[in-house]
Amino acid sequence: MLIMTCASPHKGRRGITLVEVLIVIAMLSILLAVLAPFLRTARTISYRTQCANNLRHFSSAFNLYATDWNNNWPCPGGLRGDRSYWSQTGPGGVKAYLKQSGVRTVWCCPLQTEWKSHYPARTYGMNSYLREPADVEYPGCVGILNGINMTRIPEPRNTILLYEGVALTTGWENSDLYNYIYRCANWMWVRGFTANVAYAPNSGRPWHGRFNNYLYCDGHIVARPPGKCVLATLSTYREMYEWYVDKQRFRNNFRRWSAIVPLK
Repeated sequence: MLIMTCASPHKGRRGITLVEVLIVIAMLSILLAVLAPFLRTARTISYRTQCANNLRHFSSAFNLYATDWNNNWPCPGGLRGDRSYWSQTGPGGVKAYLKQSGVRTVWCCPLQTEWKSHYPARTYGMNSYLREPADVEYPGCVGILNGINMTRIPEPRNTILLYEGVALTTGWENSDLYNYIYRCANWMWVRGFTANVAYAPNSGRPWHGRFNNYLYCDGHIVARPPGKCVLATLSTYREMYEWYVDKQRFRNNFRRWSAIVPLK
């Protein structure tokens, strides 16, 4: 009689040992440690790209506004309730051309995830010098509610339109409302320019790692490091140059300023 035998299906198999589990965990930990900087960089670039896309919407909105108003842009700022400035609670400015508002819209960098304020949600500010007349310093600019005519910008590719601003939080207005970004300013209120601004955590850190997004008057967008504030010095020539409208007047003034105030 032929007797056939079958090997046990479990013969030769063994479980995973604790040492093997620890080796796998150690390898995964090393892999995650190696990949973590790349993942952070990828996430930063992703947010920066989304933010740049927001600014492209604003470029279109400003140009549509200019089409309806004889090449004039809205004013960078004004009194609350004025309909002539670019960003406000009322129906004026570029709001009608964007058809959206709120913290998770084109008005805010995606890194801004919440907003508690009686002011509209916004992480972008407008170059305060884009007025008629142009290049008027604060506080003299407060009463000028005429936005600049696009034809009066001699170097639109080298003139900033919108920037990413410093976010003010609880205490800045003696209230529990914790969000506000100035609707217009110059380089001094770009996030990353000045460290330790009162009521503004992380004011010395740009929005996107080392970079902020800037929308220029011709519609192109640049991600670059902001200038840095140094006590009793001017900002860099390039940083200031890109804010002023009348470049020749700025160059003349810069020579005079630099004779009084040391350069960085």
